[in-house]
Amino acid sequence: MRILEQNYTSSLSTEAMYMQRCLSEVGEESFLWNDPNASAFDTFDFTKPDLFITHFKYLTNDMVKYLSANKNISMALNISGAQQQELDMIESMASDSKINIPLLFTNEYGKRLSAKSLKLESVYPAADLFIPRMPTPNYEIDSCIFSVSNNDLVKEAANKEDNYHIASLNPQDQSGYSDMHMDVTSAVSFYEKYKKIILADDVNVVTSQLLFDSLLRCKSINIKVDKSQQSQLDKILATLFVETSEGGDLGQILKNQVKSRHNCFKRVSRLLRLLKAQEISEKLERFGDKI
Repeated sequence: MRILEQNYTSSLSTEAMYMQRCLSEVGEESFLWNDPNASAFDTFDFTKPDLFITHFKYLTNDMVKYLSANKNISMALNISGAQQQELDMIESMASDSKINIPLLFTNEYGKRLSAKSLKLESVYPAADLFIPRMPTPNYEIDSCIFSVSNNDLVKEAANKEDNYHIASLNPQDQSGYSDMHMDVTSAVSFYEKYKKIILADDVNVVTSQLLFDSLLRCKSINIKVDKSQQSQLDKILATLFVETSEGGDLGQILKNQVKSRHNCFKRVSRLLRLLKAQEISEKLERFGDKI
């Protein structure tokens, strides 16, 4: 199968990049569409994909025109962050243009949206095993607080820490509340610089790829959400992690579960299984089991 992934990487997700890498690692022909200025017609003509994976915010009229005229290409569409009205518009577009969309998927937890005519499933975020560590200054500080905004949770956490940094995950932030700007890619090189990582923001932020990447690499982690979201967070964590009778350090237990159950090969395997590409899904699953 030839698979084209449009690079919809954000400050909180490298999903498109790790999808492409995972599929290549198991021997599939997988192409990453990096250039946002590249012609959709030229890109499709050059790669000749059987499957196209993108995010709804990146979908253009040219893509719709091409896919409408080439129904041999199926599309899996990530709709994370969409509102119900936007989902309704996507379904209407698919019906009007007769695009082959066997799957809509979301990285969100729970059933917030309802699809009427298209299949909608959850594909949770995962730990990206391919992000390289870059050279960084040599230091160790007690804690680093990660957030996308200067919210009350950040202020409360900072008031309880003596020696800390604040890292903003919002590339557009100009408020000056943070000591540095990072994204999920650059953060990988810094987790081990701190005795403790604090994720302090909305529940959708603290349970994004940031959670899995940091659990895999940091020494200790605290998660802080508003009291109104605490029960939602508890349910998500109970879904993701299983209780175990084994003794030992809880942090190491969670790290092991991220490695075995929440690595990127496992997530891409689920996506391909939902697309009924069983053979590819099984290859990815076996690869993920070896992590």
